Formats: sequence, structure tokens, C-alpha cells
Amino acid sequence: MNFTQFPQIDFVALRNELKPETPAMFGNMIAQQMIEHLYTVYNFALVDEPIKVLTEPDKIEKVKKLFLWSPGGFKQNVSNNFTKTLSFDTIFENMETAINNYESKHILVSDLLLNKIVENKTHPIFGLLDNKEWIQFFTKHTWHHFNQFGLVK
Repeated sequence: MNFTQFPQIDFVALRNELKPETPAMFGNMIAQQMIEHLYTVYNFALVDEPIKVLTEPDKIEKVKKLFLWSPGGFKQNVSNNFTKTLSFDTIFENMETAINNYESKHILVSDLLLNKIVENKTHPIFGLLDNKEWIQFFTKHTWHHFNQFGLVK
């Protein structure tokens, strides 16, 4: 899997393959929560407000090396200070609305990253990320959750 290219998502296939009742192969989320989680995490690269970094400053580069730049995807069922704070309540009325909103935000973030507009935005675990690191993160993160629901071929 090439994690250095921003994920190209076939939203027609996603709508056809991911149903509200699709079970997770690992983790505790339901399908709609996963889509909404991917949608929400894009906000880290969009907001100008400060985001609290939960990783100790002297450990950020090590954490990036171990997780962000490690070969392969994120490990399954990993818990950290950030994931423990996440709420997975649904925010949209149904799966279709969730996917529609996710698609819109995906297109927006993709355009910003491809035009190298997302620089020096803060991630709560990895700290300040440049454009290349954001692409790496979003690609690994998307792959991880699509794999969670059996969407990775």
C-alpha cells in the first residue's frame, strides 16, 4: 500500500459496499460512526484554532517514526490518550447523509493538500505536520478504517 498518495475514494462503490449493518472486523465502531470519524478528523487540517498535542514534545519524532512513517497500516485496536477521549456518537441522521458529508469534506481536503495549502497544522498525537505528513496520516488513517470494515481489496 502506498501511503504517500492522498486516498482516491470511489464514493459510488463506497455507497454500494458499506451498509449501516456492515460489521466491523475489529474495533467498536459501527459503519456510520467510522464514516463520521473520518469526516471529523479532516477538521484537524482545516482549523486555525490551536489543538492540544497529547504526546510529550520530546517523544513526537519517535511517535511519528513508529506510527506515521512505519511500513504498513496502523495497528488494529491500538489505544492512546487521544483515542480514549473520542466519542463515537453519530452526528448525521443516516449513513447516506454521513457519506455525502464525508465526500464533500474529502474533496475539500484533497484539493487543499494537492495544492500544498495545508502546512503546519497540528495533529493531537503527531504534533505539527507539514503537507507531506498530512497526506501520509490521512492515507494511513483512511486505509485503517476501510480495512476495519472490509473495504480494502
